[in-house]
Amino acid sequence: MTGDKISVRQWQEQFQAGAFHRDSLHIPRQAGWDDFYDPLNNKGLQSLSKLVMSITHPFILDNYRVYFLHHTPGVGPMFGCVYFDLLSDERSKKSFHVVLDSPHERKKWVLETRRYGDSGPEYECGDIRGMSRYINDMAHELEQDIQPPFIAEKQAVMLYARFSGEPSGVCVYREGGHCYSYTSFQDGRQRMVMAAASLEDAPAGFILGQAEQIKGLYVCGLEGTDSPLPPQRQTAKKSHKKRKETER
Repeated sequence: MTGDKISVRQWQEQFQAGAFHRDSLHIPRQAGWDDFYDPLNNKGLQSLSKLVMSITHPFILDNYRVYFLHHTPGVGPMFGCVYFDLLSDERSKKSFHVVLDSPHERKKWVLETRRYGDSGPEYECGDIRGMSRYINDMAHELEQDIQPPFIAEKQAVMLYARFSGEPSGVCVYREGGHCYSYTSFQDGRQRMVMAAASLEDAPAGFILGQAEQIKGLYVCGLEGTDSPLPPQRQTAKKSHKKRKETER
């Protein structure tokens, strides 16, 4: 459900003034959160609203609008999302959304963008500060039409997975340091893959003799790193607890 088409800056001003906290049938639609049950007492919505309030980059403030969705899956607890669409083009590849507390994701906060694609999140973190910082940094790339290197790397990794017998929709996660992972549909194990623009710039752990050239990049599967994927998010969170947050 979508709300009135006001900019993020206008949304912040109205939220700060308390306009969205009044008891009125019209308030939820104006705030963009009419898909939530009891929005004033919904903790997930409160956290997502704080994220919107933390946005400071002018490009997002003046060119985007926000709206919220409350998901009730058939299996698992309810969770929420906040969507950021361009005011001038809702279908733009610059659109993105943030998922909070989904039982299907590895971490608490997850960013999905159209530029990265549907097959995996662009960024994951455990707290709102990390997500806020990433979005404000990403805004410059969106404004200047800059494609970060990991977009091409992810596409090459997806082709590598397909060449290895995986279906086209395999979910590819960023693990940092030009490293990516996906879960094999063939045996349910996690595969770690590295991608580099040149062999000279290949990161540590890159096996040069096994590198394949795909879409102009060098891609290499890491031997000895395959492991069964934890079946539930709680287990996955433990296994990634000490992992360094993904860098841009």
